[in-house]
Amino acid sequence: MEFGLFSNNRRPERPIGEAWDEDIYEAEVADRLGFNEVWFSEHQSPAELIICKAAGRTQQIRLGSAVRPLGYYHPLQVALEANTTDQLTGGRYMLGIGTGFYPKKLEWRGLDPTSMRAVMEPSIELMLKLWNSKEPVDYDGPFWKGKQMLLECPPVQKPHPPVGIAAANTVGSVELAGRLGLMVLTGDFIPIPRLRLFADTLVKSQIAAGRKPRRKDLRTCRVVYVAETDKQALDDMRECYTNVIKWEIVNTPHHQVERIPPGGTFQDITFDYLVETHNLFIGNPETVSQRVLEFYDQVGGFGTFMFHAGREYATRETRARSMTLFMQEVAPKLRHLDPDAARAIAAE
Repeated sequence: MEFGLFSNNRRPERPIGEAWDEDIYEAEVADRLGFNEVWFSEHQSPAELIICKAAGRTQQIRLGSAVRPLGYYHPLQVALEANTTDQLTGGRYMLGIGTGFYPKKLEWRGLDPTSMRAVMEPSIELMLKLWNSKEPVDYDGPFWKGKQMLLECPPVQKPHPPVGIAAANTVGSVELAGRLGLMVLTGDFIPIPRLRLFADTLVKSQIAAGRKPRRKDLRTCRVVYVAETDKQALDDMRECYTNVIKWEIVNTPHHQVERIPPGGTFQDITFDYLVETHNLFIGNPETVSQRVLEFYDQVGGFGTFMFHAGREYATRETRARSMTLFMQEVAPKLRHLDPDAARAIAAE
């Protein structure tokens, strides 16, 4: 198993530039501690701009966009900026792509908001053609057109930077990822049964496309906070995560809607309820280890486990301490997990 951050920038009390600096600080800490990757959300601006700044302040960690909504941009531009970012990061860049979920942002661009999902596959098709062709590409598709297209800036990683597709509600994006040999990115709010469905679907789609099954291409995410004791961890996080719940119910209710207790309402979602139902992994190193192992088994295995970041969880100092405790005392108990090796052993 590898470890990463999903930096889902939501710091409403800070100016946006200061909020991005906090995100980059968390990436610096993760880099020093040996986390493998960090993915930055695209909200107000393409994540690639933040990634390029983060690259200058980190050494080893891989840096991904999570995600570029393909309906907003011509695929030539996405592929060109991916290659450019790959160059500027020294080959540490990963491209995350998705449909997006704000129709108004397509309307701002004079685009059809009903095309958000339909545009995905043709866009990826064109990007892969551009990355894999040695000759200029002509393309006349349902959404994008172009003649004699070339990527004037090549990537460092060949034939292109790693690509992941975001999946949240349905298996369509997962099936596409399996068929094309891409990664799958998931958020912190996705229920375990759906994550298991995603993992199973990914493997089935890979096999159907004649590819080697790689359950490790699935990335999962949860809110994680580690302190020396369970009580300290709970005390550190209760107030700040209660504020997160309130903000998300108003601004991004899809992050919390599936956490509503049976027969309840949004008002029944509390910090303690989410901890007790293992939606949040908060506690001492032993408690968090148990939570992640339980999660891994319930999902049926995955390759990368990501901390949900980019929020005002506790304080800057205690977030860094939490990440340190995780890498020192929790990660060693998890790093050996390989879902594909387990499948091979089971098959024998």
